[in-house]
Amino acid sequence: MCQQSKQQKQENSDKNPDPSDAGLIKRMISFYSTQLYQRPVMTKALTSALIAGFGDLISQFINSNPKSHYRWRTTFAFTTFGLIFNGPLTHHFYVLLDHILPRGATQTGKYSAIKRVLFDRLVLAPPYLLLCFYMLSILEGKSSAEACQKIRESYWTLLKMNWKIWTVFQYVNINYVQPEYRVLFTNVLSLVWTIYIATFRHKQL
Repeated sequence: MCQQSKQQKQENSDKNPDPSDAGLIKRMISFYSTQLYQRPVMTKALTSALIAGFGDLISQFINSNPKSHYRWRTTFAFTTFGLIFNGPLTHHFYVLLDHILPRGATQTGKYSAIKRVLFDRLVLAPPYLLLCFYMLSILEGKSSAEACQKIRESYWTLLKMNWKIWTVFQYVNINYVQPEYRVLFTNVLSLVWTIYIATFRHKQL
């Protein structure tokens, strides 16, 4: 009887793994989801800040050499931009997008999915990248004239790259991802994009 009880406990243990790993992840996901509903703008802003700052850290590590030194001001710039601009801005943009071009709505026509991604690519992407370039330079301590010069040197190149890389991902994001998770979706993908932008800018310093 005792042996059977031990065997049953073992089987239950196999079916239900130690919650110290899976349980912790579930609680973290549950907590994050709750925050997205209760404090959507703040949660997305903090998420954007963490990912942007981490992306710059990785970029500096990748591009480091014996003569280079860590540029904390650049990490500060990326983190602050994510907190103040990227998170809140993209949140409100997706709200506006769903209002103007509701997902799956018949009134927007059979090409509604394409209209939505074109709205994102043509209405949001160009001014957003412009704002990104300008504010990152200002937050790094550069003058307005220096920021404008960097825009003239790099804006068009990065905008074309943005259109090439992000269009497919944004098509999936704004048409199939639930609204509350869209900023998170772009933030995860933005980790790679942030590393690319940071690397591009570091080479010009």
